[in-house]
Amino acid sequence: MRHAFGVGAVALCAAVVLVGCTDGASKTGEAAGAGSTSPSLSSTPTAASPRAVAPAAGPEEQFNALVLGSRFFFDGQGTASAAAAMKRYCDLLGEEAINGLPPAQWLAEKELTKADGPRVLGDGVPRFCPERGAILKAASEGSYERWFVAGTYEVGSGPKQMPAGTYVAAGALRDCYWERTSKAGEVLDNRFATSAQETRVTVRVGDGQFTSRGCGAWRPTK
Repeated sequence: MRHAFGVGAVALCAAVVLVGCTDGASKTGEAAGAGSTSPSLSSTPTAASPRAVAPAAGPEEQFNALVLGSRFFFDGQGTASAAAAMKRYCDLLGEEAINGLPPAQWLAEKELTKADGPRVLGDGVPRFCPERGAILKAASEGSYERWFVAGTYEVGSGPKQMPAGTYVAAGALRDCYWERTSKAGEVLDNRFATSAQETRVTVRVGDGQFTSRGCGAWRPTK
């Protein structure tokens, strides 16, 4: 009887202790909760990590990428980037003549004929020298005065032909020679000047070809 009573007493005490501990912890938690204004860890919202935003590419970087993705190339500029070469082209377009040709003709015959030339120059001129836009427009439309440098030209009204008319070559001319020939190649008229400041020629309807060497550019007279 003493042994049984001892076990029951221990169990009863354990139950009392357990209930007492639970109740105490509950009260302690309630008391702590009542005096605390901090949200629980589980209810704290997680802040989104800010993402790094890449800076927008500038006009030079955009143009460099355009040229890199094209087949266009800038001739002999010796510059570090396509944008720098385009700026040099902008300077060239402000000159009276480029390689003996007016700027619009130079663009039309030498640059816009390159692969991707219209796309690259159509972006580069408005981007870096919008004041040259009229030159680009004239080159694109073919509405410019044509000059004729050294070479042989068929006489006619086609895009690569020399129209009939009077032309003048001026400057420090050395060993300047020109000739007009028939369609059969017979010499109709010619002239050679060891030294001259100006020379003129009238190309006539019905001529076959016009040939020039060392005379610079032939410009149509007004």
